[in-house]
Amino acid sequence: MSFSDHKITAFQHKITDLPDQPSLPANELKARFDSSPEELRQAVNGICDEASRLEARVEGIVVDTFGDTIDREMLSEELAAELDAKATQAALSDEAGARVQSDKALADRLTANETLTAQKCEIYCGSYAGSWDGDYSHSNTKTVSLGFQPKAVIISSSNASNIAGYGATLAHIAVEDAASPYVSITSTGFQVSRYMNLSANGPFRYVALK
Repeated sequence: MSFSDHKITAFQHKITDLPDQPSLPANELKARFDSSPEELRQAVNGICDEASRLEARVEGIVVDTFGDTIDREMLSEELAAELDAKATQAALSDEAGARVQSDKALADRLTANETLTAQKCEIYCGSYAGSWDGDYSHSNTKTVSLGFQPKAVIISSSNASNIAGYGATLAHIAVEDAASPYVSITSTGFQVSRYMNLSANGPFRYVALK
């Protein structure tokens, strides 16, 4: 059979052919109403079956003629040009996507480097002279202004024996939220106790980390 064999030129039973007051029994009347849709269903199914058989035949012919692959030479010039254009566009899209990923990776690396750079400490070195006036009270302190709140301060004296005798070490260190008995950090620098304020032991040298 062919597709044209399933062509419907007219339905076998037309509802309009029935009289205005049909005298058919109920079962025959129902069958009359169902006949046209059934004819249409059979015709459509027949076309689908023919299409499936045609598809199988075409596939067999392509395989027998060209084998499993189709070379570019088998295509028309128009189709080959269209496929080439699509392949070029796909390659450009892939390249653009790769560049976007590469730029993002570079931006992430730069951001990470900026973060690491920002985390590095600045080092400030200096000295101050002791100004102790003989007052042994703990309130006799000295404040050194740096213009910023340091993260840590290390203080030592040019007279190592004297500072060691008073502080039991050659240097004293204070960090944020953890003062030593001799040094504490302030919002603008640091403060030293009377033992780190002895004029006889000066000058005192410090290293401040910002």
